Amino acid sequence: MRITFVSNIFPPTVGGPATHIYNLALTLHNRGHSVRAVVCPDDPEGLVNPPFPIVRVSWNTPVPLRYALVWWHTWRAALKSDVVYINGIEAPSTLAALLAGRPRVLKIVGDWAWESAHRRGMTSLGIEEFQRTRQGRLVRAFQLIQRLYTALATVVIVPSGYVGRFVRGWGSKSTKIRVVHNALTEIPEIEESREEAKRQLGFKGPLVCTVSRLYGWKRVDDLLRMVPDFANDAVLAIVGDGPEQPALERFAAELGLADRVRFVGRVAHRDVGLYLRAADVFVLNTSYEGLSHTLVEARVVGTPIVTTDIGGNREILTNEQNALLTPLGDHCAFVNAVNRLLTDRELSERLTGAGSEGLDHFAWDRLVDETMEILSEVTGSAPRAAS
Repeated sequence: MRITFVSNIFPPTVGGPATHIYNLALTLHNRGHSVRAVVCPDDPEGLVNPPFPIVRVSWNTPVPLRYALVWWHTWRAALKSDVVYINGIEAPSTLAALLAGRPRVLKIVGDWAWESAHRRGMTSLGIEEFQRTRQGRLVRAFQLIQRLYTALATVVIVPSGYVGRFVRGWGSKSTKIRVVHNALTEIPEIEESREEAKRQLGFKGPLVCTVSRLYGWKRVDDLLRMVPDFANDAVLAIVGDGPEQPALERFAAELGLADRVRFVGRVAHRDVGLYLRAADVFVLNTSYEGLSHTLVEARVVGTPIVTTDIGGNREILTNEQNALLTPLGDHCAFVNAVNRLLTDRELSERLTGAGSEGLDHFAWDRLVDETMEILSEVTGSAPRAAS
C-alpha cells in the first residue's frame, strides 16, 4: 500500500504524538509498504532522517505560507499514494487529499479549537464545559474549521472513547469513528533500581515526578502549590518543556521552592523511563487527557500513579486498583493520595503489581495491525501481515 503521513510534530520533538507518527510510518515501511511524509518540525536541531521520502515545512514559517506549503506538498504526495493519514495541520492536508481524490484517515487526539482558544487566553473553560458553551466569533471560527475537516475525513481514528464522544458532538457519524488505543513503540527496559536511578539523576530522598508538555491544562501550577504539603520533604521533578515553562519557573521561585522542585526540561525518551523508575510516585494533575502514553509507561516501569479522574485516564486506570484517581481540582485529595504512596510501601507495591496486568493491550503491533485494518478498509485492499 502507498501511504502518505502528514503531521505537525515529528522527532526530534519528544512525546507520545511525535514518536507515534514517526514509528508508525517506519514500521509500515519496514513491513514493505511505500511510505512518504509531510511534517512540520519545530526544532531544526537533531532532525531525524528516516528511510522514506519526507518533506519538512518549518513550524516557524508564517502561518499562511506554512499552510499553503503543507497543502501543496500533501497534494503532490497524495497523487502518488493510495491513502493519506493525517495527524495534525488537518485543514490544508485534508483539503489536499480530498482534491487529489484519496481517502483521508484523520487521527484526532483532542479538541484543536479548545486547545487553540486556551493557549490564546480566549477561554478558561474545561474541555467538557467548552463543548456546551457558546463561544466568541473567533473561537466559533476555530470550531467551524474543525467540524469541516472532520466531516471531510473518510475515517476518524481516536485514542479513546472519551475523544470519540467529542467528535460525535461535532456532527460526525459514529460509523466513521474508530477507537484505536495508544500503544508503546517500545517497552521501556530500565535495569536500574529506584535508588540507582535516583543516584544517576542526582536525586536523594523521596521523589515525585510528572512528565508532560507544559500547557495550561496540565495544571502544573496547581501541582507547584501542593509541593509544600508533600510528605517527607519530597522533591518534584518536572520533565518536559512547553510555552508555560518560564511562567512556571517564576512561580516556583515566588513560592520559595528552589530546594523542592527541579525543572528538567526536554529529555531523550530513554531518560523519561529512567525518571519514571527513579520516582516514588508519578503524578499527572491534568484537566484533559485523551489517552496518555506516559501513564501507560509509568505502569510498565512499575511506578505508582496519582492522577485526575477525568477523560481517557478512566479507560486505562481504576481507582484503588492500579492507581489513585482524585477529583479534578481537589487539591487536598490529590496531596493525600501522593502522601499515601510516599508513606505506605505496601499500598505502592499492590498498585504497581496490579498495574502490570493487561499491558499486552498496549503492545505496538496491536496498534499497527488495527491501523492497517482501517487503511485497508478505506482503500479496499487486503491488509499485509507483519513480517
